[in-house]
Amino acid sequence: MLVVLIATAIALLPAHAQSPAPTRPARPRIMVALVFGQSNAGNWGESRRTAGPRVLNFFRGRYSRAYDPLAGADGNGGSVWTRLGDQIIAARLYDRVVFVPASIGATEIAQWAPGGILHKDLLRNVREARQARLIFTHLLWHQGESDAVLGTPAEDYQQRFRAMLKAIRALGVDAPAFVAIATRCGQYPPNETIRAAQIGLADPRLGIFPGPDTDRLGPEYRYDGCHFSDTGLEAHAEMWLQVIQEHEGKMEAAQRRPG
Repeated sequence: MLVVLIATAIALLPAHAQSPAPTRPARPRIMVALVFGQSNAGNWGESRRTAGPRVLNFFRGRYSRAYDPLAGADGNGGSVWTRLGDQIIAARLYDRVVFVPASIGATEIAQWAPGGILHKDLLRNVREARQARLIFTHLLWHQGESDAVLGTPAEDYQQRFRAMLKAIRALGVDAPAFVAIATRCGQYPPNETIRAAQIGLADPRLGIFPGPDTDRLGPEYRYDGCHFSDTGLEAHAEMWLQVIQEHEGKMEAAQRRPG
């Protein structure tokens, strides 16, 4: 279905915008993002949104236009991803965006790591996307609030994340992983131990990069003290957009650098 959507988009271009024969038109650039973690990576936002027609949701072998609540994540509210998808398109970073969600509220990282109850299902989502010939370009991880409450040691958090990422890599996914700083929730203020663990995970050699610091979004951006309000969802999406834009810019600069 994705191929059909792309082919249709190319066909609808005005004649002067298409490459002259015999050169074939360039294929649209497609962002494919695994978006995973706990509630603030899922459908727990205050308001729902339907993304534009070039933003898609992939789950269990099926594509649909991305609309909240996204399939593959729990919760019945809104998500940051429908907003981010539209922002990615508006910024002309990509021509199409496909989100592959895997987010469950109130989960700790141990549940996502090998041996955890969610690990096999996470890998199933990745495997099904690969079987559909989707090539991941981004892994966007937003989780940590539960571990902040539980008091998970920083080294345990990091070891579990790396083990989870290693399992994803074993499925042929080499996309960069972006780790958000996320520890604030309700009565619990930002947790410095988990923040340090998330910051310390950044390692370009392993394809791990810093994500947005959403702890900066205080109670005024959260309708219940933990989950994002409509304004918070927009701000959250803008933070992800900035991270992705900066990374793309660095990659382009590195490619242009001689030697």
